[in-house]
Amino acid sequence: MFGKRYFEKVFSKEDPWRYFICEYERRKYIRQIEAIKRHVPHPERILEIGCAEGAHTLMLAKAFPEASIVGVEISETAARRAIQNCSGYPNVNILEADIIGLFKQAYFPENSFDVVIQSETLYYLFPTLVMQLKVVPYLRGVTKIMKKNGIFVTSNQYSIRTWLAMATYYWLLKRLCRLAHDSEYREWNDTGRKYVVYDLKVFMKGIEKGSS
Repeated sequence: MFGKRYFEKVFSKEDPWRYFICEYERRKYIRQIEAIKRHVPHPERILEIGCAEGAHTLMLAKAFPEASIVGVEISETAARRAIQNCSGYPNVNILEADIIGLFKQAYFPENSFDVVIQSETLYYLFPTLVMQLKVVPYLRGVTKIMKKNGIFVTSNQYSIRTWLAMATYYWLLKRLCRLAHDSEYREWNDTGRKYVVYDLKVFMKGIEKGSS
């Protein structure tokens, strides 16, 4: 439903969601980076799932110049643009791939990332994962590649379209990790020209108690 063909069509237009110029998106990215700095101040390896054309990837590269950053993007067009946009940052590597397929292949070694980020793309995977009965295996794949005390950062809009998928993901993630941060924001979206509500959650692997 939301596979490679869908996103190739979306990215037939450059920067379709205005990630590079939208103030709303910039604020969301900054909040995610601030959350990373609070929980993992000096990450060595960061994985960004659904990096699109690299807008957030660039901000991560600037915020964490010592970190090795891997961006995964299913759209060939978007991945090509992300490679171009991030060409000045040798610590960034962009992969054109389906993240579900990468997890099936065990492409990433276990315990290899300090930070995994997946924002505004989890709900796109939900129909496929449900049909394949792979929701739990997918989330286990995420947690397996996280180091002990590594974090999974996710930020998503609330809407009729997304609430069921995200409620399911969050319920399962709380059983695999510890919810270390949970906040909600209502802000003006200058692309959609309306106020929207979105969350920011950080799940931490390998801790017994405590939250922030």
